[in-house]
Amino acid sequence: MGFISSRTTRAWRQQRCAARGLLLVLTAFLSPVNTMSHAAINEPGQSSPGETQFHFPTVPPQHRHTRDLLSNAMRYLAPENRMIDPISGYPFEGWNLDPAKGLYLRLFTQLTAIGQYMELLANIIAGTCDTPFLSRKQALANLAHLVKSLRQDQRDPKLSAENLLGNFLDLATGTRLGPLAVDVEKHKLQAAFGRDRAEAIWKALQTKGWIISRSNDLEADIVRSAKYGWDHFDGPLAPFSDNATKQKILDILDQRVVMVVFIDNANLSAAAAKTIGALLSPAIKDQAEIAKLRQELERFLEDQQEGYARLYDAKAGQFYFGRDATKDRHFGWVDLQGKWVTGHVDYLVNEFRGPATFVVTRFGLPLDAIKNLGFKMKPYRMQDAREVYVLAPWEGSAFQALGLELAMTELQRPSWRKLLENVVDVEIDYSTRRKLPGFLSESYSGEGVQYTGSVGIPDITVSPLPRITDAASLYTVGTAYSVAPEKIEQFLAANWPLIAMLLTEHGPWEGLKGSNQEVIRFQTTAHTLALILGLLGTGSDHMKAYLESKGFGSRLDEVFNPGDDVDLLSGGTQVFAWNGKESPIQSRREKNAFHARTDRINNAGIAFVPSGPHLANLSGGVLTLRYRSSVPINQAVITLKPVGSSPAATGLIPTEIFCHFANTGGRDHEIPISLPGTPGLTQIKEIVITFGPESQGRPMDLSITHLRVAPIFEERGQRQ
Repeated sequence: MGFISSRTTRAWRQQRCAARGLLLVLTAFLSPVNTMSHAAINEPGQSSPGETQFHFPTVPPQHRHTRDLLSNAMRYLAPENRMIDPISGYPFEGWNLDPAKGLYLRLFTQLTAIGQYMELLANIIAGTCDTPFLSRKQALANLAHLVKSLRQDQRDPKLSAENLLGNFLDLATGTRLGPLAVDVEKHKLQAAFGRDRAEAIWKALQTKGWIISRSNDLEADIVRSAKYGWDHFDGPLAPFSDNATKQKILDILDQRVVMVVFIDNANLSAAAAKTIGALLSPAIKDQAEIAKLRQELERFLEDQQEGYARLYDAKAGQFYFGRDATKDRHFGWVDLQGKWVTGHVDYLVNEFRGPATFVVTRFGLPLDAIKNLGFKMKPYRMQDAREVYVLAPWEGSAFQALGLELAMTELQRPSWRKLLENVVDVEIDYSTRRKLPGFLSESYSGEGVQYTGSVGIPDITVSPLPRITDAASLYTVGTAYSVAPEKIEQFLAANWPLIAMLLTEHGPWEGLKGSNQEVIRFQTTAHTLALILGLLGTGSDHMKAYLESKGFGSRLDEVFNPGDDVDLLSGGTQVFAWNGKESPIQSRREKNAFHARTDRINNAGIAFVPSGPHLANLSGGVLTLRYRSSVPINQAVITLKPVGSSPAATGLIPTEIFCHFANTGGRDHEIPISLPGTPGLTQIKEIVITFGPESQGRPMDLSITHLRVAPIFEERGQRQ
């Protein structure tokens, strides 16, 4: 029997639990297949002349490099490239089909890619994107085909649970299947073979290398490789090589599972909403076939209500990371005491943010799911010596900072626009200084077939692990263009000789690796379509059209509502300082300042506590801190502490701003920091400044002369 390699195709590693120092990794594997029997793989495609040439009305004509990159990326969907499964109408996971390297991207798909393709087809139908090989009429037929399959699969218990789909769909056999299990429980072998024989089989499987024991030898991870499967019952497995025994063992190991991942489904749901929004375009919305498609997609969303409600943990006020419907338990890990610990979506600065916001808005789930997402902010020193504060991605990845697409009207929210502009400035600065023709982001790294999230800018990374800093990919340039089109056009122009090396008849390769500028010859649907959709920049308008059509616009506004003007040195604020007993601290409150001095920092801190009945609402404001310091303090942390009465709230990731204080020579120095518009900042009970390990043992002579948060009310359009 053949096999699908057990390489991680897209490891959903984003669920973190920083306080416990744990990283949850969920890996999905696909199934063994005897042959690559799919028509889309073996039969040549037929090009269609289409009705138009490339036409991108949302991209200015003078942005020549952007248009050229977009035109090339659109070639990914050319019929001769056979990237669409003819049976389901779904896009394949990616371009690469290389069994010798264990690459089978044309044999399966994932929900995020399905949603992106659906959204792109809607853009073509609505006239915001025309190609010479796919007419609007063909796009409409393709979308109808896809939606029909989606509705069928949503109701198939082998592929979904509570109308939320499993994250991967195996397309290799012509019948859509869920992925194979990634682990096995010993009791299943015991039930099939009896305790003694099962123990012998279990040990043989370990010796053979097909399983790796864990959980006190009660469970094991399954390892599929070239020596896995029907034809390889040799060595320690030879005593169990009769056909009946082999079949029973493989039936247990190769069980099909339904793994419902929150972010995959949220991506798909948000894409369905944007598709409906595009199909509400006045020129087409009254066409009967288009109205029918909108109705089917709305039913698709309505049917997901129960599934999302089950993925919300009311006690924690967070979404579960996902659910193993086959085992009927939420994703998680076994702790040191052998207890199963469930994982939650708990960090704001990653690709979860936009889709999670949509799910809360569309399905009326508690705002706590967004409110309880902690975040970090870090300064980045630009080439011109300016310091820019950005929301820090956990792994420093542009993908986590920008997402696959901006669709939740972030660019119409002043604080978010500023923060996103800062991220784009940092990405351009870092890449320009290091001669990278793209951004550092989760991608194929150029090291064999490795796909990893460890690609990112070290300066803005939260994780303490090393970063890969020489693998520049293209796909996040799309989202960056929707934030700062002029700057990205200039970036593309400056790097075009290198970017041109990536362009092919099926769209751009992943990126370039190292000083030798070696092409990273991988291509995935999610990345390619993210590039296209980001460059088109229509997602937010289409989402807004959908939400307004359903009367949900006010729910979204509630997420982003700006806070108040808060003076944290006013007479109504308590301010006090502390330090270790062996190192006394001298502090005093002045009319417009607070001064703290000690010869030796030893877990020192300064707290600002608003008094009165109201907590501080800092959402969407600019925090301005002015200070005077006679000595430099290289590491300080400003913690924004929200009110929290439930025990579960103590496990939230703290919201922190990392900064430093210079020797100001008796003058005031100002640090302005834009804060995100988020419900997590609407009820702040305390702001605390502490000092990191590098500052311990050093003197402090610090005056805070101004600490205020003022909302930003300026509104600017999506495109400059």
